[in-house]
Amino acid sequence: MNKLTEALQTLADLHEALVETAKKKQQILISAELNPLLSILAEESKLIKKIQVADQKRTAILGEQANQHSLAELIEREPDDAVKKEWSDLYTHLKSLLAEIEQVNLTNQQLIKQSLTFTNYMIEQMVPSSNGTGVYSPMAGTQEKQESVRFFDAKA
Repeated sequence: MNKLTEALQTLADLHEALVETAKKKQQILISAELNPLLSILAEESKLIKKIQVADQKRTAILGEQANQHSLAELIEREPDDAVKKEWSDLYTHLKSLLAEIEQVNLTNQQLIKQSLTFTNYMIEQMVPSSNGTGVYSPMAGTQEKQESVRFFDAKA
């Protein structure tokens, strides 16, 4: 079961890297820079793929037990107290990392929503509202063409 310990440690290391990446992404979202955001998203995607591979290795190590029992149940069934403690510590660490990732991702999601709301507001301020007076509307020929963008009509 030494392989399982290694697999759990690998998962913990990858999740720690994912937490750091999510925190970097948060700082980039706050600074509203696009190029660093694209590179951090690529880095995050690579980490997620590595986590999936590591989890598949963990499942392969456990074999049928992975389908029948949760990791917590397998830890409880382990007869060796030293191994049980090590697995329990890694399991607790993984759970805390997952909770931290979830929290950072929720904050990032809120930052993205705020950014989209602001962007939509700015677009609405720059683009005139169309009340059915477009080029192809029935009223197009009868109205004067005084429609202009509100943003540019504002006096300083």
